[in-house]
Amino acid sequence: MMAVKPQSDDEVMGEASMRKALSARAERRLDAKLLAAASLNTVGDRHWFAVRSDHRGEIDLCTVLSDSRVDAIVPVKQVHPTRRAGTRGGKVVHKPVLRGLVFVNLVPSDEAFAGLLRVRGVRELIGPPGRPLPIRDREMNGFMDLAQAGAFDERHLARGIKIGSRVRINVGPYADFEGILEGYAKGRTARVLTWLFGREMVVQVTLAHIEVSE
Repeated sequence: MMAVKPQSDDEVMGEASMRKALSARAERRLDAKLLAAASLNTVGDRHWFAVRSDHRGEIDLCTVLSDSRVDAIVPVKQVHPTRRAGTRGGKVVHKPVLRGLVFVNLVPSDEAFAGLLRVRGVRELIGPPGRPLPIRDREMNGFMDLAQAGAFDERHLARGIKIGSRVRINVGPYADFEGILEGYAKGRTARVLTWLFGREMVVQVTLAHIEVSE
């Protein structure tokens, strides 16, 4: 009877490394296949959806998606730094209008949504669990037109609304939403407690875009 030679530690480790490499390659292929369903190559009726990114990862995520031929965009605003007495104003910078959100235009399908969720930097798709909420073209186009026209740019505005007041948001994707002024933030913005999908959420909006609700 022939004796079976036991494998050495190096051989065992080598096989484990090979299995791991093959598994990683299969995962990358699956990622690419699923994400392709969300790309510009897919034919069909396209709709806008919002994707929540990692903290301050909007621009990087948008770049990754665009490189994969996914129609992605992050509307930005100009932020004018505060000028102190006796100093020059700093350089104007561009920041996302809505923090943590990237907008994608795709043909909705389970494969497309699964592909997006497998991308590093994607936290979730905005909408009820398992059912991402489409954004109407008219609303998205209007939002982008406002951003390009500078409607969201932050300038020096007075803080004249009392915290705790009921306010209405009059510009942007949350236009006509009502809520409670929770506080003020940097860059002449305010935190408003409002409701979406039956849940409380705090949104950050430019001061110029809110007014006291009657």
